[in-house]
Amino acid sequence: MSRDEPTYAFGNALEIQRERLRALEELLDAGTIRRLEDCAVRPGWRCLEVGAGGGSIAAWLADRVGADGSVVATDLDTTHLRALSLANLEIRVHDVLRDDLPEETFDLVHLRLVLAWLDDPSVALDRLVSALKPAGVLVAEEMDFVSVAVDPRVDAGKAALFARVVDAHNTVLAERHMFDPMYGRRLAGDLEDAGLVDVGTDGRASMWYGGRAGGRVWKLTFAQLRDALVESSLVTGADVDAVIELCDDPALRFLSQLVVTGWGRRPAA
Repeated sequence: MSRDEPTYAFGNALEIQRERLRALEELLDAGTIRRLEDCAVRPGWRCLEVGAGGGSIAAWLADRVGADGSVVATDLDTTHLRALSLANLEIRVHDVLRDDLPEETFDLVHLRLVLAWLDDPSVALDRLVSALKPAGVLVAEEMDFVSVAVDPRVDAGKAALFARVVDAHNTVLAERHMFDPMYGRRLAGDLEDAGLVDVGTDGRASMWYGGRAGGRVWKLTFAQLRDALVESSLVTGADVDAVIELCDDPALRFLSQLVVTGWGRRPAA
């Protein structure tokens, strides 16, 4: 697949994807906000939110920086961002691999679940670091699927089926969309290679449940990828349908993907 072809597997224009974005926000926003608070985001800052998705973090940043600050929220598809109407928020269709950004402009650049979808994350990081002011901060959050594991109390047959469909999901996204399901472990090194200093990382994972936000994320993911999963011959349609149903079962408990957060500063001039 060439860079001229889209790599993202989910269509933002679909209502099912909006539901998936809401569930991800429910699961991830609290941890994201804690990290951004640690960065001391304050009134007057200029911020760039890349791959802004449903817009919840862009809206939080806009509130945080106040009337004297500004936020640029970008995405390849801004369908859900258009609902935001804030005086200090600019919505922009933008491809981080190809479209220019103003240099030395932003106090903060934040992106969540973006780099793992790119065939060359280093290109994006070079652009984003250049867009930072000297001493500006970049915060990136990426998943590593190494930790996904079902509670052993769950029925063994159901647990094995869930694991098999998750593995097929990882393979299909890697082969069809250049998605790296293990990118989280690469993040710190990529930030260092991009020239950032004072690089740090942490990770968070939690138990997700069927019938709650974690189960909904996987259900809506499997539903959108169903045809591709079946075409892979790694699982059958009956397998996928059974796991989609299982994601509604409160008895399903599993450890989530590891969300790795990395941060660093552009060197001061």
